[in-house]
Amino acid sequence: MLTREKLVSEEWTAIRNTPHLVMLAVSGAGGSTLDSMLERHAGLKGIVEAMHSTHPLLRQIADAPQILEAQESVRSWIYTLPDEERTPARIQERALESMREALVALATKGKPDDVSLYQEFVLSTAMRVARAAREGDFLGIDGVRVSAGESQFIEKLRTLSGGKPTGFKLAIGHPW
Repeated sequence: MLTREKLVSEEWTAIRNTPHLVMLAVSGAGGSTLDSMLERHAGLKGIVEAMHSTHPLLRQIADAPQILEAQESVRSWIYTLPDEERTPARIQERALESMREALVALATKGKPDDVSLYQEFVLSTAMRVARAAREGDFLGIDGVRVSAGESQFIEKLRTLSGGKPTGFKLAIGHPW
């Protein structure tokens, strides 16, 4: 199984930051400020739960100092953008770029299982974020669980991942 020690800094950064970028990309795809807060909380919870994974790379992503470094790295990137470029579309674009970089690194340095588990982890994080809050509701009435914008972005991620279905069990690396 692939571990951080077998990766160069740029590869590790892409692998570590991608779930955080995906979390922001999905939560920014629609909804209110409260919806975004709920969704980001759910995404971070999903990342933290990777500490229980059987895969060492996912456990390393969930390590508290790595989460803080990823958040700071993403925050720093966002603040380097001119104000007019700090848009949900630009964050989605960066998340997809980071996912591509991460998948190339995993395919190059790892085994098919490393790639598959990572894809499932990122996709399940995206779905967890999307399902955390209803979009277009009023006080919990009406609305949809996953907005059109969230669905479109997740479909792009899924396509980039070779059409992988989303799921929670495999996302944390359990063998079942």
